[in-house]
Amino acid sequence: MKTLYATKAGLPLRAVAKGTMPCELLSRRRHTHRALDDAVEQAEWFANLMAWPGPGSPR
Repeated sequence: MKTLYATKAGLPLRAVAKGTMPCELLSRRRHTHRALDDAVEQAEWFANLMAWPGPGSPR
């Protein structure tokens, strides 16, 4: 997910962390450390990243 965000945002990978991503890209689900919950959270986060046109683009 970091690589996808870095590529779309035009940032070097070393500058990217989950905390540096815009809140609207992250999942609204709580990270529970339960496998199914966390898989759904990551799938939502991935879908948000794939739909994101990049910084400065109208959504």
